[in-house]
Amino acid sequence: MTFAVRTARRVGKADREMRALAARPGWEQLKRDEDGAQWAGYAPHFPWLLRAQHGTTVAGPFGDHQVTVARLVENLTSKVDAHWLVVVFDVPGSGPNLRLERNWSAAELGLTFHMDAPYLPMSDDRAGTTERFYASELPERLVKLAGPAVSVTKAGVCFVHHPLPDVMDMDRLLEELAGMLPDLVALAGDGAPER
Repeated sequence: MTFAVRTARRVGKADREMRALAARPGWEQLKRDEDGAQWAGYAPHFPWLLRAQHGTTVAGPFGDHQVTVARLVENLTSKVDAHWLVVVFDVPGSGPNLRLERNWSAAELGLTFHMDAPYLPMSDDRAGTTERFYASELPERLVKLAGPAVSVTKAGVCFVHHPLPDVMDMDRLLEELAGMLPDLVALAGDGAPER
């Protein structure tokens, strides 16, 4: 099976799962507003994604949080598209910024790091955050979920998967991601400089 066929199947699965979410009470499929603007809640986290086009985008309640799930696509060549699955949780009271970059997301910032490490932690206390991150279970938990890049800001917590993961069960994926929110927010808080 070619890469394009596998990608097309993953796009179809992800879109079906998102439309199933949109059919639930309190959920909706987001469209352009009357001014033509689209949801861009990922922009404070990963502004370079603004160049991508929107696929399916849905939003609604999940547990104690409001969550938005979007599939973004960028045409790279006449035959190749790049796809991202973006999940943004509104997490009230998120404190200091934290980023857990993958090699592909770090490259968007002009950064490189050793490929033997799955993540490049970035915060005000980079060394301490890196030590605490790799001493925790977070790296293994994230890699188990197709290794999304992660950003924690006052705007919430954003997970970006690339390439598009093979989403068999969107509920399970959202549960696993939501289950990491307390640890990610705590890690961001631990990386704040003392005042």
